[in-house]
This record gives sequence, structure tokens and C-alpha cells, in this order.
Amino acid sequence: MMKKVLRWLLASVLFFVVAQAIAMGVYGALFPNYYQGYEAFRPMSSLHFRFGLPLVSLMQSMVISLLYAVFYKGIPGAGILKGIVFGFLLWLMTGCGIVLSYCTTIEPFPVPCLVQTLAGMIVGGMVISAVYGKVGDEVNSE
Repeated sequence: MMKKVLRWLLASVLFFVVAQAIAMGVYGALFPNYYQGYEAFRPMSSLHFRFGLPLVSLMQSMVISLLYAVFYKGIPGAGILKGIVFGFLLWLMTGCGIVLSYCTTIEPFPVPCLVQTLAGMIVGGMVISAVYGKVGDEVNSE
């Protein structure tokens, strides 16, 4: 039981770190001026953005990692491919909606948001599948 919890926590934290790194790369390196022109959108000055958003993102990562463990046997593919499929399905259910709703209020065609959500979910799914690895069957059989 303790091994399951530790594996879940490790997968959650790694998913969180990878998603944050991808977001920083997309908005910091690829599209650094994306939000610059929007006077009403100055999130870096708020405590919500600095502390609340990462905390919520970590909780979201914990839920995502738990979903992977729960639906492990039903996810098509094996190994890293299973993680890619999981990440893409997750993006279709969550990230696609973010791009179509929230991100389109900022930009008519939100390329950075699309890149960040799609890459974050797929690479995050790969990370979770790497953590669970072959022990996924063991996790779900107990």
C-alpha cells in the first residue's frame, strides 16, 4: 500500500514539474511577449498567481496521476505509448476546452496555449507512464 502511495506522489510531482517547465518554456522562451499587450491581465503581481495557481496545479497533477492508475488497464497501448494516449485523451477532455474558451478570450488563435496544453498533457502522460512502468498491473491488481 505504501509503495502505491509513494508511486502516486512521485508521478504527481513529476507531472507537475514537467507541466510547469513546459509552460515556462512556451511562455518564457517561445512566446515571451504573448501577454504583454493586455493591460487587464497582469497576473505576476498577484499572490494568487504566485502561490495559489501552483498549488491548484499540484492538486490537479495528483488527480491526473490517480486517474492514470485507476484507468491503467483501459488505456490503449503499452509503456510510454500508453502515457502518450492517456495524455492526448486527457488533453481532449480538458486542454482542448481551455484552448477554446479561456485562451480565445486573450487571443483569437491561441497558439501558445495550444502548444502548452498539448505538450504538457502528452509529455506529462509519458512521465506518469514511466513512473508506473510495468508495475501498473501490480498497482491495479491489489
